[in-house]
Amino acid sequence: MTDEIQVEETETQVEDPNALQAADLNTMATILEAVAQRGAIRANEMQLVGALYNKLMGFLIANGLRQAPGEAPAESEEEVETGEADNA
Repeated sequence: MTDEIQVEETETQVEDPNALQAADLNTMATILEAVAQRGAIRANEMQLVGALYNKLMGFLIANGLRQAPGEAPAESEEEVETGEADNA
């Protein structure tokens, strides 16, 4: 008889530190907004940066991470239940 040691492999999910997450894309949009406000974009770069920003914002809005411009902020469930939104 031979004693065999059975090794159970456990699957561990190791996140790739280089993988982009939705929060990273939101941060990128915030950085683009700050850079634009500070005038750090040259005139010949504006179209490229603007196109990237519009595409990024479209993704973030479609996935509920940002609100569309001019859209009223959604009321939280707590405000609706207690009527706090009306008192503000």
